[in-house]
Amino acid sequence: MAAGTVNGHGGDGHTHRTRDLIPREYLRVIAVWSLIPAYSAAGALIGWAADSALDSFPFGVGIGLLVSLGLAVRDMLRLRDEW
Repeated sequence: MAAGTVNGHGGDGHTHRTRDLIPREYLRVIAVWSLIPAYSAAGALIGWAADSALDSFPFGVGIGLLVSLGLAVRDMLRLRDEW
């Protein structure tokens, strides 16, 4: 690795570390808590499109939201296990 990179060794034999602008712990928290709104918006949009095509208004949106909530919780648990 080049000098100045994370855990890189410079030409002088010393380890150099750069500082992150945002610590990784904060980025992980943001990533986990942004899953539910992002998945909910996508599920609602897909459900709304299905409702528009099939003329069955509340059912497609409801099913899309339930599926997206389940997927968001699944991904949150996967991210928790990675740490």
